[in-house]
Amino acid sequence: MALTHIAGEFTAMDNRCPHQGGPLGEGSIEAGENGQCWLRCPWHGWDFDPQTGRSPGGHADTGQTLYPVEVREDGIYVGPEAEPPHATTVTDVMAETMTNWGVTTVFGMVGHSNLGLSDALRLQEKRGRLRYYGIRHEGAAAFACSGYAKLTGTPAACLTIAGPGATNLMTGLWDAKVDRAPVLALTGQVDAQVLGPGAFQEIDLAAAFAPVARFSQTVLHTSKHAELMTLACKTALVERDVSHLIFPDDVQTLPELGPIPWTV
Repeated sequence: MALTHIAGEFTAMDNRCPHQGGPLGEGSIEAGENGQCWLRCPWHGWDFDPQTGRSPGGHADTGQTLYPVEVREDGIYVGPEAEPPHATTVTDVMAETMTNWGVTTVFGMVGHSNLGLSDALRLQEKRGRLRYYGIRHEGAAAFACSGYAKLTGTPAACLTIAGPGATNLMTGLWDAKVDRAPVLALTGQVDAQVLGPGAFQEIDLAAAFAPVARFSQTVLHTSKHAELMTLACKTALVERDVSHLIFPDDVQTLPELGPIPWTV
């Protein structure tokens, strides 16, 4: 959430800009007319009144809902809306399958094209089945996975967004491949419906990873999701090599109704 402090008053709103999800909490406070202040999105400059959440045009569908805020002696308390019941998604099934195979350490960076997968990993960490380590550069994630696998004999996973975030893994993955270290690369991708025309940050990741990955597949809505993750983990373990799964953004949060098979 985005928390503001203006003229002695604290207010809080959803951190996601309703335009394209920009991080409002990383924006700026801009002065307007008659002492008016605006919270400006750092991505595309959309403005919101920190005291009401409304946009300059006053349209309700482009504004933000404010959360109740209380200033207490021990801190600032914010009352967000209760989370709705969670429906099992494609990536929930794949994340649980991955941990069933013993891949319980993930080094990665969360971004715009892997949010659904990141949330599935967050739920596994919340249940005590996974450890997640945030990194500052994707290359560090690949090298961390390689080093972890060499020292423990157990594969680790590296998580990135689409495009350049994914290709930053290459040097570390080659290090793992040459030294026969089992590694699982999990990369985001643009929406499946815009694959091909050249969407923002679209790269043919299957082709890019072909030389380094023993197993590389794109996760589609029609895939057998648990089986696909099983094959990726099995290949990394048995072949002592790099496995790679590509997750289109719109597929990550699709509902998954099938059972989750347990492995040995």
